Amino acid sequence: MNDPNEFGPPEPILNLRKKSVMRMLQKFDSSGEDNDRGTKRRHSDSVDADEEMTEEERINREAKKAAVMDEDPPARERPADGKWPNREALSFTRSLIFYGSGSVTPEHEIAAKYIEEARAMRKKYQGSRGTKNMLGKEKSVIFVDINGKPKAKESGNKNADFNVAEDAKLGARKGAVRTDASFSKPPSDKPSCRLEYVFGLNGVVEIYDASDFRRTNNLVAVPPLSSFVEDYQRLVEMTSSGAMRSFSFQRLQMLSSAFKMHITINGAAEDEAQSGLLGTDFYRTMKVDNHIHLAAAASAKQFVNFVRDKLENEGEVVVTEDGETLKQVFEKAGLDSNHLTIDAFNVLADYSVYQRFDNFNSKYSPFRMAQMRKIFLKVDNHIDGRYFAELTKIVLARHEQGKGHNSAAEMRLSIYGMERNEWLTLAKWILRDWEGGPFPGNMLSSHNRWLIQVPRLWRVYYKKGKGELSFQGMLENLFIPLFEATLHPDDHPEVAELLKHIVGFDSVDDEGSLEAPLLCCVPSDWKGEENPAYCWQLYYLWANIEILNKVRESKGLNTFAFRPHAGETGETMHLAATYMLCTSINHGINLDKQVSLQYLYYLDQVGMSISPLSNNFLFRKIANNPFPKLFKRGLNVTISTDDPLLFHMSDDALLEEYSVARASFDLSMTDISEIARNSVLQSGFENHLKAEWLGEHYRKGVTHCDENKTHVPLIRAKFRAEHLALEHLMVVLLAAGKGQTVLHEMMHQFGEARNGQRRILYENMPEVPNFPEQNQL
Repeated sequence: MNDPNEFGPPEPILNLRKKSVMRMLQKFDSSGEDNDRGTKRRHSDSVDADEEMTEEERINREAKKAAVMDEDPPARERPADGKWPNREALSFTRSLIFYGSGSVTPEHEIAAKYIEEARAMRKKYQGSRGTKNMLGKEKSVIFVDINGKPKAKESGNKNADFNVAEDAKLGARKGAVRTDASFSKPPSDKPSCRLEYVFGLNGVVEIYDASDFRRTNNLVAVPPLSSFVEDYQRLVEMTSSGAMRSFSFQRLQMLSSAFKMHITINGAAEDEAQSGLLGTDFYRTMKVDNHIHLAAAASAKQFVNFVRDKLENEGEVVVTEDGETLKQVFEKAGLDSNHLTIDAFNVLADYSVYQRFDNFNSKYSPFRMAQMRKIFLKVDNHIDGRYFAELTKIVLARHEQGKGHNSAAEMRLSIYGMERNEWLTLAKWILRDWEGGPFPGNMLSSHNRWLIQVPRLWRVYYKKGKGELSFQGMLENLFIPLFEATLHPDDHPEVAELLKHIVGFDSVDDEGSLEAPLLCCVPSDWKGEENPAYCWQLYYLWANIEILNKVRESKGLNTFAFRPHAGETGETMHLAATYMLCTSINHGINLDKQVSLQYLYYLDQVGMSISPLSNNFLFRKIANNPFPKLFKRGLNVTISTDDPLLFHMSDDALLEEYSVARASFDLSMTDISEIARNSVLQSGFENHLKAEWLGEHYRKGVTHCDENKTHVPLIRAKFRAEHLALEHLMVVLLAAGKGQTVLHEMMHQFGEARNGQRRILYENMPEVPNFPEQNQL
């Protein structure tokens, strides 16, 4: 049998790369004479179409076919050995772009223009195209690793390697250990920092050269609030238009149909391909819990056992500022060891929390006692958060030891912005060399990266200041310590070290709470009790994170992603703001209520970490969860646990989440492997770890991921990549006013396919049997 690779790429594979798109645009923009001739040929789908061509036309046509075949295919770049992947490993399913006269309308072209305008807005904010950056970049900064040896760090790398031991990689199933903190030591010949910052009254940090005494040249500037408000309102207007909603609905429906067709045709091939991926399976592939709050990271069973152990063995330890011991606290509350059961703790979610965020928050407190929460689940208490640290290490140990499956986490810790010293307190807690417990040492783990969640608690801050404080004060408490530690690390070594182990920021609270309308009001003037608008608060978090990232890039330090909670409940258009400002989001289940935004999230592959069990108890019953619909359409979705303490029954909450999703949403093993791969792509883990889990060339696209590492067959990755490329290609052409040309080309290609099948029929069948509507061929 001939080697199927030797014949090059299969003929149906068309080139979708930029140079081919440009070539198509140039062809469509050619002279009217050429267009007329081309249009005439595209309509010429009769039996005698080939005979009517002149010899010159036939030669030109064959030359164009050969030019397309010479291009790289969309699946992967041309292999070095010149051999292509087996045909059996490729997907030949395509969604129909347009399929008849009248399928392309002026309304479609308007919608496509809106889409391109919306995508340009995202690039302006999330893509930093609207940010003025006059900071030079240092080529490298010298860091000292865990063994005291210098190592180089590339500047501006969002996933730059953190200062952890190389042998503590997450890929190791055995011997993974929590490493000690080692503070960065800049080289002695490095010039002193000449940058200074000013926290403007507009709520955004300004960066100046130290020699700029008059503060006339701000080196890093983001689009102002007025620009954001204008762009946000424009995005809401476009996504609410009838043209864009109808067009997006049509495209999303066709994506759903395309996936159903793909599974119908290629489902068995996917299963066979996956079974042939030896040496790996779903349990051994990496899964990252992208969205988990540390205060609820332990299961209810783990928490109860931990508290029982402390009460029995450390009952005489003083745990309150009033000098009360742990035993006295329990006795004062009328509790003893018999009350240490999961039911008595009353932490598991039940019907009382549905659509009630206040009741949900109270579940964090065992026995509904805030004092218990402070003793066991807080960093700033009389015992300096020791119990919380020991409980956290028990949770981390499960990921490190790889019990049950290979997993990692991105846990959230809170910075409230109530006090300026919150960052220092948190840094000391994480970096402290804790003694005692089964896992001594600091809170840095090879299997965890930290995110900082900022609760939207303006009303609490307002009451604290008795109406004398402004929102500006909260922003200063949040960001001044970060700029200080970045620009003057020697003066703030703990916070500077902590920042190296943080990969992103989150914004959390009840999206359904009442809020003020979006106004162009500066934070220093916001002094009323009413909550500022969600989008307003997100803008100021994004703006200062963006500037902080530019400063850290210039110094060769790691940067931070903005990954807030959005679309869990409340106003659907919160998702418009996060589309503009954020790397990825948590939840996003309200996206099924706004098809225009859903299509934009698909086109830009904005990450969404959804927690079906959390949604089931709080806002959306699992039978109505949009996760399976979003996944099938090709959005970048994954699964996370949110709050295992409240929502999960087993010690392995992430595996429980995958198991429930697989059963509830009728997912295949290829499906859940793809979801796991998405979790790694969305995570803030370092590039060398992602390469270990996904493949060396994963950053080139999903088809470049190593299927032997991800357990996602190439045929599935190819299907996803092709359809995403085709959607972008279509939107670009429609926005350029080439809709009718696309329609004519599709009609021509359909005729070519029909003629090809007819030719095969008559050439290979000595006697063609009669069948209905045979004359249509």
